[in-house]
Amino acid sequence: MRSIERSCKKIQNRNPNLGTYVCLAQAVKNRSFSRKSLVKAFKNIMPEEEYAKDETKELVNYLELLTNEAEEGEKSGKNGLILNEKTKYA
Repeated sequence: MRSIERSCKKIQNRNPNLGTYVCLAQAVKNRSFSRKSLVKAFKNIMPEEEYAKDETKELVNYLELLTNEAEEGEKSGKNGLILNEKTKYA
């Protein structure tokens, strides 16, 4: 089982000058986590004084985009969906 929290803490320990959100973003990048996992990790890891409550949705949306980022040879479609030759969305 992959742990977003564990990965984030490792990154923070190696890079003490980086902010919490940057470490969280690096921890989830290209690892295909579900939105539910991202929201849970965001709430557990991020200190509330580092972001405004009304920014939560946008911050999680960006984490979701990072975790499902298109690989070489794939195209990112509308709303950040990953499109490849096998799955095409209209």
